[in-house]
Amino acid sequence: MLYTLATMTGTVVGVGASAVGLLRHQAGALRKAFDDDAQRAYSTFAEAVAPPRNYDDEDSAALAIIGDSWLCGIDVDDPTMAPPNLIARGLGRILGTTVRVQSTARPSALSEDLPRQVDEILRSAWLSRQLSDSWTDQRRFAIISIGTGDIIHPIHGTIGIPVLNQAINRLQREGRYTVFVLVCPNLGGLPGLRDPLKTSLRRTSRVLAGSQWLAALAARATPLRATGSLSGTTRRSLLNESGRFPSTLGYAQLSSTVLAAIADRIEAPIEVDRSLDIPEKGEGARRPVPAALAETEPETDADPVPEAEAAL
Repeated sequence: MLYTLATMTGTVVGVGASAVGLLRHQAGALRKAFDDDAQRAYSTFAEAVAPPRNYDDEDSAALAIIGDSWLCGIDVDDPTMAPPNLIARGLGRILGTTVRVQSTARPSALSEDLPRQVDEILRSAWLSRQLSDSWTDQRRFAIISIGTGDIIHPIHGTIGIPVLNQAINRLQREGRYTVFVLVCPNLGGLPGLRDPLKTSLRRTSRVLAGSQWLAALAARATPLRATGSLSGTTRRSLLNESGRFPSTLGYAQLSSTVLAAIADRIEAPIEVDRSLDIPEKGEGARRPVPAALAETEPETDADPVPEAEAAL
């Protein structure tokens, strides 16, 4: 009996040691790939996005993008399809104004990088309130995405949450920003992962996401679920081939989630003018019919030309 128990115990210990070794190997490979992402191309923004045509531009809005590769637009060939530009264009439509946008988001950023990014935003003359004579905090928005790097590069204690809380408070107090936090995605759902790393990342990222969610609410910021945003189609198409960050389609879906949250937060009355989506061909393609002409024009039996066909 003693021999049998000793054999069973030895087998369990051996399996446990093997699992730990495999976990270390998987984590090391993922960590190396994560560090290599820092060398990938990404878009930097400090520009003004013009408002839609025929809209009043009484004042400009400010948009700050802060965090990691889930917002910076890593490996996006067309900069206009990166989240900073997508969110700025959508915000311009919602508010009907020019949007001054600046991004300090970097690939593979950690929570310890957050204070430096916030400093850069708060010191930015481009986003300064002084650029506008009639600025209002209802037109100043900051989007934060951080946490993935803290899981892949484990840190001691809960330093990531106090740093996030401090960043939110500084943006609100010193910059008068309305802050939105894209909480850590469920890394266990990334394609290509296997156990035991898959299970470990799923548990850790869920705990961190929950902590970030509560921290954002406590600081009167708006938390958003990154994982929930990447739904509605095959998840693989919403992530880059590596699975470590969104694809161009994924960035677009994340941006739409952020814009929906902004519109809900400011209770914006949204009326989408679909004519803006149709390429203009000729100066009068979208020119409205004068009211007097519309009232006096006689009716005809001919089929009217559809508006979309006329625009095209």
